Amino acid sequence: MDSEMTLTTPALGGAHEQRMPYAEGSVESPTPLSVDAVEKQQALAASASQAPPEHVYPEGSLRGWLSVAGAWLCLVCTFGYTNAFGVYQSYYVQTMLPSSSTSAISWIGSLQLFFLFAMGLPTGRLFDAGYFRHMMFAGMVIMVGSLFAQSAAQHDQYYQVFLSQAVGQGIGGGLLYLPAISIVSHYFQKRRALAIGIVQSGSSTGGVVFPSTVLLNNLFVNVGYVWAVRITGFIMLGLLAAANILAAPRLAPKKDHPKPDLRRFCTDPPYISAVLGMFLVWWGLFFYIQLFASSHGLSDSYAFYTIAIINAASMLGRTLPNFFADKTGIMPLLVPSTAVSGIVLLILIACTSMSGVTVFCVLFGLFSGAFISLMAPMFAIMSDHVFEIGIRFGFAIFIMAFAGLTGTPITGALVGNSPPYTWYKPCVFAGVSMLGGTALVTFSWVTLGRRKGHMMV
Repeated sequence: MDSEMTLTTPALGGAHEQRMPYAEGSVESPTPLSVDAVEKQQALAASASQAPPEHVYPEGSLRGWLSVAGAWLCLVCTFGYTNAFGVYQSYYVQTMLPSSSTSAISWIGSLQLFFLFAMGLPTGRLFDAGYFRHMMFAGMVIMVGSLFAQSAAQHDQYYQVFLSQAVGQGIGGGLLYLPAISIVSHYFQKRRALAIGIVQSGSSTGGVVFPSTVLLNNLFVNVGYVWAVRITGFIMLGLLAAANILAAPRLAPKKDHPKPDLRRFCTDPPYISAVLGMFLVWWGLFFYIQLFASSHGLSDSYAFYTIAIINAASMLGRTLPNFFADKTGIMPLLVPSTAVSGIVLLILIACTSMSGVTVFCVLFGLFSGAFISLMAPMFAIMSDHVFEIGIRFGFAIFIMAFAGLTGTPITGALVGNSPPYTWYKPCVFAGVSMLGGTALVTFSWVTLGRRKGHMMV
């Protein structure tokens, strides 16, 4: 008489049954499982039934939102402060560095932005390796120390301003910028774009506060250049100390994670086209709006506010699109934002009145803020796991650093060294660069959408 025995063995997805028929007295019998094999399969089943800890996102928590607050303070003091360079540009041209050309002065802001982004390559690797707190503290010390060194720069001594502001503050800010944005990815997945948008709004806040009549423009007049920069240094010290306390990593690096392969990134069509596209977009960023306004006969008191208006509009641009991006996808919002920014720059040529300049500032701030804040989530969705986000974003902004290094001096050379300034050339250069970048990012969107099977990416 035949009989049937059921042997149950655990598998990766759970237990499944293997029915092994055999006849009584048959020489064939079921292969016994050793105790070690059974325990190993049970361990695999248990690990498969639960997601690894690094893939379980709290979508916030008190610690997560405190880290968002700390990262926001970092963006106020890094990218936000860099946004105020237009104020320094005008002051250096007219007062501090009269012997230096407009193009030479623009190299200060360009190199400051260059180091802010170029540090992304080493800081991305260090962040993924678990050195978040080390970079935060070092960045604070270098940033604040460079500000006090800048305050000691002598009149018409270009190299002193260059070393303290371009090199020192650029490197210090670079140690803070990428880690501050990337730390959010430890706490958020579904609401990652919104959280990063909130952090990125710190750039707009800094861009409003630092150049406004509350700080630099007002302090230059009332207390002079030296104490204006020193007061800024004391403010930075307090804000960055708070950021060091608030922001904290959640995940420790694990040895079993594969090391990121840059060669694989550089042969990934959606990723590399997005990087090159953002290079062109960054090439077209326009820092001369305050000089543009004053050179068209608008009052200095109004010209002071132009950068603040751009950054105030950018606050909305950096948060509102990110709120919807978690539902609609990143690319459907990022691509139109870069396109509109390029078109608005081409239209700036005709905006010679106060109302025209104001409309430009609002539109450019709104849409440029959108693509800047959506950039980090865009590279995050191209990453295979959370421990790859830092190096993906870091490599991208390292490449983009060269756009910041060359774009502003090119624009400055097109503007000219002395009145009457030429404006149609820099506007066309900036606008066409952004539209070219839009085309490449659109290609990235299409290829990424085909890979994922839908365009809401």
